Amino acid sequence: MKALTQITTMQELADAAGVSLATVSRVLNGSDKVSEKTKESVMELVRQSGFFPNETARTMAAGKSRLIAVILPDVENPYFSRLLSEIENQCVGHGYSMIFFNSKGDSEKEKDIVNKMMARQADGMFIAMTKYKSESIPVLTQATFPVVVMSQNIEGLNSVCIDHQEGGALAARHLLENNCESFFFFGRKDDDKFTGFRKELLEKGIAEEKIQTFGDNDWYSTNFDEASGQMDYFMQEKLSDRKTGLFCVNDLFAVRAIRAAHRNNVKIPDMLSLVGFDNTMICDMAYPTLTSISQPLEEIAAESFNLLCRKIKEGKNGEKCPQSIIFHPSLVKRES
Repeated sequence: MKALTQITTMQELADAAGVSLATVSRVLNGSDKVSEKTKESVMELVRQSGFFPNETARTMAAGKSRLIAVILPDVENPYFSRLLSEIENQCVGHGYSMIFFNSKGDSEKEKDIVNKMMARQADGMFIAMTKYKSESIPVLTQATFPVVVMSQNIEGLNSVCIDHQEGGALAARHLLENNCESFFFFGRKDDDKFTGFRKELLEKGIAEEKIQTFGDNDWYSTNFDEASGQMDYFMQEKLSDRKTGLFCVNDLFAVRAIRAAHRNNVKIPDMLSLVGFDNTMICDMAYPTLTSISQPLEEIAAESFNLLCRKIKEGKNGEKCPQSIIFHPSLVKRES
């Protein structure tokens, strides 16, 4: 018999324990079809020998990699870093390994990652995109594993997100309640947040010309220097004697608006009321503290994971119709 220190394969472990290869496999996979005595005998050999099973070989033999890929556009954004943490908790808690990619919102990079993960035979993928019409969507719809989109509702793909239009409406109501008379959105015109924001204001009798946007660019590039410059321009050129309401696409840009207001002697909330989006930890760090639209991240992560697991379990013969799960946002009022 081989010395314990020479055990490097499951077959050698089975020979040392005097059991079949199938029995060793059941023990290592936690099966309850093996007696406690046999389990203890095998596991004692594992401990003494320091044997570490070839996880890739085991999982490929079982037809599952137990690997989940996660693509996020900007891990420096506290919203996405917390979302990543919640997803990791779900993966670890359910015995999956997680591999993370920071796409920087680059559609070509997203497509390349999807192709590489198909080659690695990942069991599934989570992805968050900042572009509503990302060029990676056709690749995602053809992926050989289930995909769940987080933070957006994309037609043709499984998704878990909040109602962004409802979030925009909440921001509009808050600014109206704070006696704002002109309204601005910092972000893209085609963003659902602005759609809900504009619709609510129009329904409340605000004239179209009093609802404007700026910063209508691909902000996934996180060009904060350019954003700060646009915020300064806004404070200098767009404000009037009437109280203004500003709704920002996320908290990071809202905080930059607060800093620009300080630089330009714009009083918050007397002259300008601000609402961010995501309710991240920086809201309480800002001065004044930032009012923001909150997303239930723990619930989004848990439901995303449950949905992905269902799709993995269903396999190729499962439900072909994509599922969309939508949560309600809420408004967290602070000093801004």
